[in-house]
Amino acid sequence: MPSAGHTEVRPRGRPRRATAGAEILDATLELLAERGFQAATIEAIAARAGVGRNTIYRRWPSKEELIADALEELIVDVDLRDGDEDDVHALLLDWIRDFARVFGDPLYGRILPAVLGELQSNPAFARLYAERVVQPRYRALVGTLRRAVERGALRRDANVEQIADLLAAPPFVRVLPVGLPPITEHYAEDLLETIWRGIAPEP
Repeated sequence: MPSAGHTEVRPRGRPRRATAGAEILDATLELLAERGFQAATIEAIAARAGVGRNTIYRRWPSKEELIADALEELIVDVDLRDGDEDDVHALLLDWIRDFARVFGDPLYGRILPAVLGELQSNPAFARLYAERVVQPRYRALVGTLRRAVERGALRRDANVEQIADLLAAPPFVRVLPVGLPPITEHYAEDLLETIWRGIAPEP
C-alpha cells in the first residue's frame, strides 16, 4: 500500500497475482509518475516495493524490461482476436473507449512525458516498448479490421492500416500537453461515428 503522498495505482488490464511482482510493477508506475524515468532506478523501485534488488533482477534483467512490463500492465486490453463473428462497430467502440480511458487517466498523463522522452533517447527501451506495448495491440486491431473487410463488414476498399491510425492516434494526441480539449465522456462514440461514415460497408 503506497504511503501518504504517493500516487495510488488503480488495477488495470489482466488480473494481478498477489505476489511481489504486482507490488514491484505498482511501485514502478508510482515512481515513473512522481520522479520520471531516470529517477525510477531499480534501487528506488525495490525500496518502494519493499523487496531486495535481487528479487527484481531475478525476473527483470534490466530497468527497461521492468518499465516496459509495468506499462503493458497499465494498458487495458480489448480482445480483438476472436471477434470475427461479433459486431465490428461494437468491437471498435470498446477498443476506443478503453484507449480513451487509459489516455484520460491522470496517472498515465503523468507518466507519458517521461516515456516519450525516453523513447527518443533510449533505443533499448524503445524496442521493448514497441514489442510489448504497441505492436501486439496494433497487429490485433489491424487483423480484426482486415477480417471485417474480407467478410464485408467494412468497405471493400478500406485501408486497414490507416483506419487503425485514425482509431488510435486521436485519443493519444488529446493527452499531450499541447492545449487540445480534454477527452469527454462521449469522446469514443463521437470519434467512431466520424470514422464510421468513411469505412462502413455500402448498403
